[in-house]
Amino acid sequence: MFPEKQLLVAVTVACVLLAGCAGIGPLETDDDPSVDHDAVVETAAETESYTVTVDRTLQSPTVVENTSLSGTIDRTGQSAHIESTTEVDVGGGPQTSDLELYVREDYQYTATGDDWERTPLEDDVEAWSEIDRLETAADSLEDDEYVPLRTETVDGTETTMFEVEVPEDRWDDLAGVTQDGHTVTSVEQLVYYVYVDTDTDTLYGTDLRMEVTQGDGSAFVTIETLFGGYDDDLDVSLPDAAEDAETTSANETAAPVDGT
Repeated sequence: MFPEKQLLVAVTVACVLLAGCAGIGPLETDDDPSVDHDAVVETAAETESYTVTVDRTLQSPTVVENTSLSGTIDRTGQSAHIESTTEVDVGGGPQTSDLELYVREDYQYTATGDDWERTPLEDDVEAWSEIDRLETAADSLEDDEYVPLRTETVDGTETTMFEVEVPEDRWDDLAGVTQDGHTVTSVEQLVYYVYVDTDTDTLYGTDLRMEVTQGDGSAFVTIETLFGGYDDDLDVSLPDAAEDAETTSANETAAPVDGT
């Protein structure tokens, strides 16, 4: 049984995360905006560069984890610069870890303190897809039902916030849940919001909120991803220290490609 304080935290978090925009009804206008999935995917595919920020939270009775990530992505040259900070609290106070990495010319450069390591990307397509979140996010917008909720300004652009009515048989795929381990993981509740400029069919963000159970435990997770800086002149040049990094085997480094 959860301690009273932890149970209160879990219940409160569940209300906040899963209520989402409860109390805010559908956007009522003379011409309700709609999402053209194919057009959004096409716009994403034609994008040459962009910036991305990700805020991920995990709340459970025993663990609180927060990750903030920012990235600059040059899709034409398959280059990227990503920085992230993760704070984990398992009851003894928060522990913070930072990650900085670059991707250039089939190599990943990772900072460890003041030192840099260069690691070859073993599977270029898979590794790059973990970094290039835009097309993956656009692909997640299948021909679902979209309920317009309100307007939101993202990266200086007015977008429409939609609630996506995702069928339950797609929850695991959207949440990235697999059943490779011995303990069954299940998505119990899920809400999904997206921010789209319907005038240009441009995706500016996603907001995923869910309750996930594994064994006897459960956690509430939110992942908000915002895109911007579309086709700006973005710089992903390697620092001098990274240029001189020694090459290590891909199996010798445990740093995740995307920092989350």
